[in-house]
Amino acid sequence: MLNLYGPMTVADFGAGAGFFAIPIAERISSSGKVFAIDIQEEPLEVLRKNARDKHLHNIHTLRADLERKGGSHLKNESVDLILITHVLFQAEKKEHIAHEAFRVLKKGGTLVVVEWYMGSPIGPRVEDRVPKDTIASLLTPLGFALQDEFLMGNHSYGIILKKS
Repeated sequence: MLNLYGPMTVADFGAGAGFFAIPIAERISSSGKVFAIDIQEEPLEVLRKNARDKHLHNIHTLRADLERKGGSHLKNESVDLILITHVLFQAEKKEHIAHEAFRVLKKGGTLVVVEWYMGSPIGPRVEDRVPKDTIASLLTPLGFALQDEFLMGNHSYGIILKKS
């Protein structure tokens, strides 16, 4: 579904301990970069240790608040792919995260958003979950175009968008 190859630059917004960052780093070339961004230091420490153990030198961890303007600390239009997984449901300023993704993503770049399925019996409170149409209405006015939707297991859904 996603073309992960070569010297890509990927940003994992809300990377935690690297559930996605590690496999992405293994898939792209060693000259590529994965920016694993999280607001909490502890999971980033775990990620750094796992990356060292696997000899992955293309993962760069950043402790950052994505709800602040310029919060990722990444350069404008510097990233080929952004992954935002199970982050928006807990964010107070979802629109700030959306703007940050738009700012750092290259024109033609891909944004993947994964959130809790509204009907899942596990996960956060239903009232905190973010429906697909809310994500689309948040991102399309910025200049993202919906490309695809998918289910991720029994508890999450995903949306793939391109930056025009």
